[in-house]
Amino acid sequence: MINPQDFQDAEPDILANSASEIIERLKENSDQCATALRSLCHRKKSLTVEEASLIGVDSLGIDVRAFSGLEARTVRFSFNAQALSERSAEKKIRRMLFPRYQRKSVKTSTEDDC
Repeated sequence: MINPQDFQDAEPDILANSASEIIERLKENSDQCATALRSLCHRKKSLTVEEASLIGVDSLGIDVRAFSGLEARTVRFSFNAQALSERSAEKKIRRMLFPRYQRKSVKTSTEDDC
């Protein structure tokens, strides 16, 4: 049970006002992101899914809606550390989705694709 005082003293997540913008930017290259999300489900949760879409972002991680046959579930992927800004959250998400690409891009480019 939540203490009423704790509830009153709670602060909104740092990404509460920017989560939808982050999701929209990541969905700009929808095919590439959908493939990366399916791969993430398989790599991190051993789930084979037909479709996956990013549905939530907060300072602690992302929520992905994963579909397999008639089954749909929400899967949570936590960041390794709390994101302290919109920019750091996007960077963490891109690293999560494109781990190999990210390592190479540090040496060759500062641009990210998703």
